[in-house]
Amino acid sequence: MSFQLSILGWSASNLRCPDHQISLCQKDSQTPLKVTFIQMPNGTGKTTTLDLLRATLSGSAKQWSSQQIAEFRNVNNSVLTGIFIVRLTLNEQFLTFELNFDFEQNKVNYRTTYGSGIKDGFQPPSSIKKFLNPEFINLFVFNGELARNLLDAKQTRARDAIDSLFQLSLLQDIADKFQENWEDHIVNASSISDMGLQRRKNRLQKLKDRKKEVEARKKQLNLQKSRLEIDTQQAQQEYDVAFNKDKDLGTKLKDLQVKLTKAEKTVSSEIQQSIERMRNPQQLVPGFGVSLLNLKNNLDSLKLPNSTSQEFFAELAQAEECVCGRPMDNESSKNVRERASQYLAEDEVGVLNGIKSDIAKHCGTELELYAKKLDRDLKDLGQSIKLRDNLSTEISSIQKQRLDQGDSELEDKKQKLDKLQTNLENCKTDLKEILRVALRNPSDDTKCLQELKNLIKKAEDDVAEATNTITLKNKTEIIQNILTQSQQTARDKLRKYIIDKTNQRISQLLNRNPVILEDIQDSLKLKQGQGASEGQTLSVSYAFLATLFAQSTYQLPFIVDSPVISLDLNVRREVARLIPSLFKQFLAFTISSEREGFINVFDQTVNSEVKYLTLFRKTSEIKYLWQDINRTTIRETTDGILIEGKEFFDKFDLDSEV
Repeated sequence: MSFQLSILGWSASNLRCPDHQISLCQKDSQTPLKVTFIQMPNGTGKTTTLDLLRATLSGSAKQWSSQQIAEFRNVNNSVLTGIFIVRLTLNEQFLTFELNFDFEQNKVNYRTTYGSGIKDGFQPPSSIKKFLNPEFINLFVFNGELARNLLDAKQTRARDAIDSLFQLSLLQDIADKFQENWEDHIVNASSISDMGLQRRKNRLQKLKDRKKEVEARKKQLNLQKSRLEIDTQQAQQEYDVAFNKDKDLGTKLKDLQVKLTKAEKTVSSEIQQSIERMRNPQQLVPGFGVSLLNLKNNLDSLKLPNSTSQEFFAELAQAEECVCGRPMDNESSKNVRERASQYLAEDEVGVLNGIKSDIAKHCGTELELYAKKLDRDLKDLGQSIKLRDNLSTEISSIQKQRLDQGDSELEDKKQKLDKLQTNLENCKTDLKEILRVALRNPSDDTKCLQELKNLIKKAEDDVAEATNTITLKNKTEIIQNILTQSQQTARDKLRKYIIDKTNQRISQLLNRNPVILEDIQDSLKLKQGQGASEGQTLSVSYAFLATLFAQSTYQLPFIVDSPVISLDLNVRREVARLIPSLFKQFLAFTISSEREGFINVFDQTVNSEVKYLTLFRKTSEIKYLWQDINRTTIRETTDGILIEGKEFFDKFDLDSEV
């Protein structure tokens, strides 16, 4: 199966971004150009537009809270409705998704048009349904956050990307079919005690329902976490800008924050070091080490050679002469046999020699030294914690000093930031509970996924026993294990191939300062000891995604926010040469400072098959920018200006909204 999905354009009305209607096609055409650049100053609504694109293409707005919905309202007018429409083609057949906002009730709803049919709700065609979800959409609606997430061990998008594009999930689908087959057999099964069977079935179903609830909650929390991280980062930047209006306090705060970050790393390192020392009991209790050494001395007092044991003396008693050269008579042989019992058997010797060796290795001779080292580490840790806490107190004091100046704007931004940080921490706490290690005897209402999986396995075994389907259940599990192993084998082989191809592209992009991709598990893992700058991180992510899309039979648009903001000129040029060969459609949201070393090279690479759009908010302060422009190139709305053409695109020099 293959398909080609293309974006024709979109429109926004009565939302936080300026009203606009974007067409990615040439005039009087329904075929999008290969490349489109949309230049939008920071603060114009670029982030809002990208959020709306992701939500409209993934159906994720259904999970938004009332507060999240309210944030998209245009506060400058009294209109209580808003709409965002994305127009696409799927294998040259028209497809439209509408996201409608009701700001009176803070609700959203979708409408889908495919071909001639119109349906309420988010209902993508079955052929692309599995790709239009929040996790996969983030792969081709790309930004710096995704680049960082691909290298974040706490994220799973790197591995999920491979599974999605190469349809490894089909193996899991087959495994699920076998599970359904067993469940079909138990539906009408009976047992000696029908009441007992029904009770077991009911418990199994409740556990499965509970697992679905927790998985849905996990998905919701991951979406919420991603959005909160972006919102928190943006709120932090806004707060910092407002705070730094007092330059003296701003400088002091920045300096203290650098020191606090360093102090927190020191505390973390020293805690780990102390824990490692505590793993050895003699470091906690010196007397324990003394006892161990006494044990070793007592073992040494046996004076048993390492190679000598009971077996040696048993063989000696049967010899014709002793090791000393005297004949072995009956009396001597008897004495040897009797005294052999004083010695250890060969296997016992091996164990005890191992114990003696470990005691000598780990206890050493200066037992007090261990306790002194741990005591010193704990004192150092105490000092580091004290320094960290003092720095936190100083930061709080400076922040209070700045707030006491009566800056209402700063206070509002502080409250917003605090609320977002609290919500983010609560979100992480809830996720941690879902993903934690399973306990031995969990309750059925647990929120831990692994515990629920264990409970379901035991409940299924109980039902299988009651319905006399144990054999079928065992066969089902064998097939499921085979499919799981096959999936893992395929994933491993693909991983090795993708690592090799990705490294080839990395060396192309970063020929002056390359990094090496070592592994792909939950995340992209660089070679041990290699850190990555923001520019290197972005380059690695480009190389990885380029490899994935190059091997896929699915043709998808690639939408990028600030594609080269953190890259130097040489890397920009390489990225500009690389991307056109990978995607049938490339759309980039840029700011003016990204043009150098990127736009012109890109234009040359695709033989001018490029559309240039500049979108900004209409204000009286910058009216001069469009007054003398050819009116045929301008689309003007109540609060927005959209200008098409490379000439204006190249002259536009606003990175931030005025």
